[in-house]
Amino acid sequence: MTEINGPLARLRKAFRSLEDLPEVIPAAWRPGNATDPLPVETASVDDIAIAIVAANAELSAAIQRSSALEKLHRLAREAGALGTDRAVDAALKREGR
Repeated sequence: MTEINGPLARLRKAFRSLEDLPEVIPAAWRPGNATDPLPVETASVDDIAIAIVAANAELSAAIQRSSALEKLHRLAREAGALGTDRAVDAALKREGR
């Protein structure tokens, strides 16, 4: 947990856009125990850059999942499915499979 007057708390207070800055970042790329997260307060600029790449990969995967779910929902609704109908069955029916 961040100290009330610690560096990370002061940074969050100084820059409102940093309120969502995490306490720790994954540090699998660093030597040692890959499961131990790295506190943001001790992270280097390179550590932050690598964490950004990892966060963007997670975001991309989430967007792809969301897009696929939206498509399934649309296909099911276009097939006439109602709220309690099975989406996959309806989508297959719509495609004649």
